[in-house]
Amino acid sequence: MAERIKLNKVSLREQKQKLAMYQRFLPALEARKQQFLMQLAVVRKNIRQREEDLETLIEEIALWSPLIRDMEGLLSSFIEIREVRVTMHNVAGLRIPLFEEVIFQDLSYSIFATAYSFETVLARLRKAIGFREEVRILYEQERILSEGFRKTSQRINLYEQRLIPECREALRKISVYLQDQQAAAVGVAKVAKRLLEASL
Repeated sequence: MAERIKLNKVSLREQKQKLAMYQRFLPALEARKQQFLMQLAVVRKNIRQREEDLETLIEEIALWSPLIRDMEGLLSSFIEIREVRVTMHNVAGLRIPLFEEVIFQDLSYSIFATAYSFETVLARLRKAIGFREEVRILYEQERILSEGFRKTSQRINLYEQRLIPECREALRKISVYLQDQQAAAVGVAKVAKRLLEASL
C-alpha cells in the first residue's frame, strides 16, 4: 500500500528530491546490469572452452588407461589435492572467485622404481583435475553473477514500475491541490476586496 502523502509545499519538495534521487540511481543500476551481462557472457564462454579442453584431455588420458590401472595405487596419493587457490575479484560490487591453481600433495618418489611413463601420466591427470576445478570455480562465478543480475533487474523494475511512477503521481496530486488552493485564495481575496470597497 502506498504511503499517504501530505498535500503541502514541504511534501512537494520531498517528492521532488525522491524523484531526483531515483532518476540519479537508475542509470547506475542499468550500467551495473550491463556489466553483469557482459561478465556472464565471458564466464559462459570460458566454461564452454574449459569443458571442451577437459573433454579433449580425458580422451587423451583414456589412451593411457592400461598404464593408469597399473599405477593406480601409486598415482592416487600424487593426485590428492592439498589446496585450490583462488583470488577474489570485484565485478560491479560483487566479489567473484578467480581460479589460480591446484596445489597437489608433493611427495617424493624414486625415478628408478616407477615406470618411465609415470611423470607423463601424472602430469596429464593433474592437468585434468586442474581443468575440473577451474570449471567448478567458473560455475560459481556464473551463479554469483546471475544472482547479482537478478537482484539488480528487480531493483530496476522497482524503480521504473513502482517508485518513479508513484513519485510522479504524488507530485501531480500535490501540484493540482496547491494550484486549487492558490486559485481559491485569489478568489477569496477578490471577494474580500470587493466587500471592502463596497463598505467604504
